[in-house]
Amino acid sequence: MHSATVWAALLQAAACTSIPNHSLQTRSTSNVSLAPDASRWPSGLHLAVDYYPSQWPDWMWESDVARMRDSNISFVRVNEFDWSVLEPSEGQYNFTLLDRTIQLFEKYGLKAIIGTPTATPPNWLTERYYIDFVDRTNQTLQFGSRRHYSFSSFDYREQSQKITRKLAERYGNSSVVAGWQLDNEFGCHDTVRSYDKDAITRFRSWLQNKYSTIENMNAAQGRVFWSSQYASFDTIQPPFLEVYTTNEAHTLDWARFSSDMVIDFAKEQTAIFRELAPSHAVMHNFMMFFTDFDHHKFTREVGIDVSTWDEYPLAGVEAVSLSDDEMSDYLRTGVPDIQSFHHALYRGVSGAGYGYNHGPFGVMEMQPGVLNWNQYRVSPAEGMVRLWTHETFAASGDLVNYFRWRQVPFAQEQTLSALFLSDNTEDQGYVESQRFANEDLPTLRAENVTGEVQADVALVFDYTSNWVWTIEPYSGAWSPKDAAYADVALKYIDLVYAFYSSLRRLGLSIDVISPEQSLEGYKMIVVPSLPIIPESFDKALADFSGPVVFGPHTGSRTPDFAYVPGLNPSAGTVRDRLPMRVTRIETPPDYAGSGVTYAGTKYNISSWEEWIECSRQNASSNPTVEYTSRHRPGKPAACAENNTQYLAFNPPVDFLVSYLGDVAAEAGVEDLVGRVPGADNDLGPTLRLARRGDLLWAINYGWETQSLPDVYGDIIIGEEGDVPGTGVVVWKLK
Repeated sequence: MHSATVWAALLQAAACTSIPNHSLQTRSTSNVSLAPDASRWPSGLHLAVDYYPSQWPDWMWESDVARMRDSNISFVRVNEFDWSVLEPSEGQYNFTLLDRTIQLFEKYGLKAIIGTPTATPPNWLTERYYIDFVDRTNQTLQFGSRRHYSFSSFDYREQSQKITRKLAERYGNSSVVAGWQLDNEFGCHDTVRSYDKDAITRFRSWLQNKYSTIENMNAAQGRVFWSSQYASFDTIQPPFLEVYTTNEAHTLDWARFSSDMVIDFAKEQTAIFRELAPSHAVMHNFMMFFTDFDHHKFTREVGIDVSTWDEYPLAGVEAVSLSDDEMSDYLRTGVPDIQSFHHALYRGVSGAGYGYNHGPFGVMEMQPGVLNWNQYRVSPAEGMVRLWTHETFAASGDLVNYFRWRQVPFAQEQTLSALFLSDNTEDQGYVESQRFANEDLPTLRAENVTGEVQADVALVFDYTSNWVWTIEPYSGAWSPKDAAYADVALKYIDLVYAFYSSLRRLGLSIDVISPEQSLEGYKMIVVPSLPIIPESFDKALADFSGPVVFGPHTGSRTPDFAYVPGLNPSAGTVRDRLPMRVTRIETPPDYAGSGVTYAGTKYNISSWEEWIECSRQNASSNPTVEYTSRHRPGKPAACAENNTQYLAFNPPVDFLVSYLGDVAAEAGVEDLVGRVPGADNDLGPTLRLARRGDLLWAINYGWETQSLPDVYGDIIIGEEGDVPGTGVVVWKLK
């Protein structure tokens, strides 16, 4: 029998629970503390899987759950898309399926992670209430897929809290439930910024709260330009559908407002769980290189206990700029440093909620096979599912959840691979997951590996910086339809990735933190770009005595998106320590012949090239890099003074390996095997090291075997000699 038919029969057989309207009213949870608590989540290394029993005949459920137990699965995520199952019509609830699922988990010793189903509002809701998502072309997106709602919708906020409360009331005291996932992939499919009437209403209020008077707003946004002053807050529109470029400060306000709407939506659900499920963990599954809302602010204000992210490495090939050779090499392995970057990012995002630089994190969706959304859909190379699993735990993660148990044979994800094929036979991802579960996991658990330890180097990642780069990229062609520049020369993400990848090639330990997190204890700070320097970061920088390396476009804007007085870098610690000025910015193409020279080696550059002077007023700094560009040969391309460095161009990775290696060596930083970092000890494009406690991993993203550095320790996973292609070696250090 088809699963839909089975579920229809279940609905008819079960008595739906009807509750009076007055009990559906949203209740205040304003007095509930949202503070996270790591003890809500069990320590250790855990494997998990996604399971959707509503999509399968009921006779399969128990055998599925029994096999999960036998596959070393500890947790199962369920329910995040089942709103129409739980509430087939308004106020009529049916928990038959979820009850039976929880009972099976209890019988076989598994724990549940229940998702709130608000990523998929049911049809009765969309027909009865105004929840519409309106895109930047003023088109209302229709029912039939997912994420078809606005975070600003007054009606949807109420409905979201109602279904969340019903779930928490029913399962909040269950010992089988380990945690709750808020919604699913907030903002996926470009749904953070909705231009609906409720969003406009809330945006006007948000602006009035920020600026108090319309005159203040007009002045702060520079609206005297082009006579674009608003007469009142009631006439304000979001930055869209304008003839030409939108006001930059207004667009930044819109980005900040939209981010706050995501946060407010999540806080409302979290407050309900803190009230009714106080011992359960609350979490969310973030995404790769998703920057439409501020994740650090999210965890600080929402207070989730565990940050997770959805790891689809083969999608990362399209996320950063790569050469044709790199595209070929990484097509089936994933780009070597993207997964590690996100582990570090979400370790730091989690820490932000706790007031630290690292916190509990994991992977909520791990790719086991072919994806259903890439332009080119290919299989992972053999061994990569096992490698990606290892890499998560090596980065101090606690959870790897494979998406999903079995490939569904119908609807929108029928071409997305799972652990099992739709005929219930094992797929390659399951085979590799079981190799890890049976051969590797017991060894790692026996070592009682520790959790997070602060790294030597901190890389600063900032969501506001990404918005600034996107709003004014100094390149590209303006698209009124997109309300943004298209085909830009350089993106913030590409710049960040180059800095991070170079640090990984140097074999260093790296944290990824926000500008609001502490710099204390680090030996070196790397800031790829920070156009608007927050006051908190400026103060922390003043107390930091180690080397700091800044990339281009740093200190270039005021909080209101204007050029800083006196030219950048802006007034504060950077300007005080480093006498220099940026006088012009170019974004030349590859064929412009731009370049720099450092330590006797020439490097080609493109996409970003600043004119700088290594002096300000009566003080000067040291030019450490020179341009070889034909229009400015011999001019400074970088300045350094007082342990502060500024790179004024888009630096290629091979340059950064040399430059950052020299800075790290001078600061006494060692790589993970105790060597002096530098170009001579470059790990190359695909070999990577990671350390957790006294365990050291060598991870080979390449297709060929690679030789390893000398390690003072005993191999506990893998074999002596070279590490095989797509392979892993683990040592216990002495």
